[in-house]
Amino acid sequence: LSSIQVLHFFLMYHLSRHSNMINSTRMLRSLTSISEVPLKSFLVNSLQTRPSCATFASTTTTTTQKLDLTSEDIREAENANHYWRQQNHLWSEDELVEKYKTKDFMKAPETFSDHFTSGVVRFLFNSFNLITGYKEVNPTTKSIEWRLIVLESVAGVPGFLGAGFRHFHSLRTLERDHGAIFTLLEEAENERMHLLVCLKMFKASKITRGLVISAQVLLTPFLTVLYLIKPGAMHSFVGYLEETAVHTYANIIDHIDTPGTHLNKDWSQLKAPLLAQHYWDLGPDATWRTTLRHILADEAHHRDVNHTFSSLGPNEENPFIHEHKENFDAAVARRLKNIETISFKK
Repeated sequence: LSSIQVLHFFLMYHLSRHSNMINSTRMLRSLTSISEVPLKSFLVNSLQTRPSCATFASTTTTTTQKLDLTSEDIREAENANHYWRQQNHLWSEDELVEKYKTKDFMKAPETFSDHFTSGVVRFLFNSFNLITGYKEVNPTTKSIEWRLIVLESVAGVPGFLGAGFRHFHSLRTLERDHGAIFTLLEEAENERMHLLVCLKMFKASKITRGLVISAQVLLTPFLTVLYLIKPGAMHSFVGYLEETAVHTYANIIDHIDTPGTHLNKDWSQLKAPLLAQHYWDLGPDATWRTTLRHILADEAHHRDVNHTFSSLGPNEENPFIHEHKENFDAAVARRLKNIETISFKK
């Protein structure tokens, strides 16, 4: 077999595992002009979908922020590119601007469960502000650091919990789930990645770790009972929680941009961590502020998804399935483009 034939076989096998690709025939046709290269060389290089982490490491150090990367850091960052698992959305500049504009959006409570969950969120929000010493006007860097760690550790719970309930319900009833499980798992994974990215920028103290454990111990049984009584109520809770998250991130970004504030002094010149560069496909010159804009966009999307799920019937189709397909198609297209580029270089 020629290398071109092996290449076609390799791609056809890959594409056959993902039947939802848009116009896979056109993508294959675009590769027919690839010059033949040794098979071993092609397969090795096909795994390299972007510049190496070592390259990024050498270009992201500044006089104010020194990155001391270990081999574990580099391996972790390379795995942050999610083309091979729950693919997150890579936001364009226009999308980032649009999501930021929704920073003050608040859904008006309509049902009893809406009023109940929004009230719980307001209580938790005010209590959390008191505990962390957070003030909306010129907040200190320290108050933001442990606030983000606790917030993201909490935000990763509901999605995984909801996905688990829906998974077991599907098994018990011998019926399909209509696509919600994947959306909730992707949400949980996305929130966990937010947490890991934040931990690359600042460390969690013993007090912060204690808050994380306490919040998880208290929140998990509460959300479990809430989901057992009324699944939509849990999604309503998450929707209102995400509203506060979007508001918080917008306030952080605004203060980074405001000269004379604590955040402007401490964060305006920071580079994006390597993990964030790979997860959102950011360039090597991306800043911490850019990272926070992407996190805000993610949170705004989770807000909208959960508010939608809160009123979605048990047998209604997931209206966000098309987004997962588009994200996957975009990831495969990027990967094939890199394979094509590497092959042409050979």
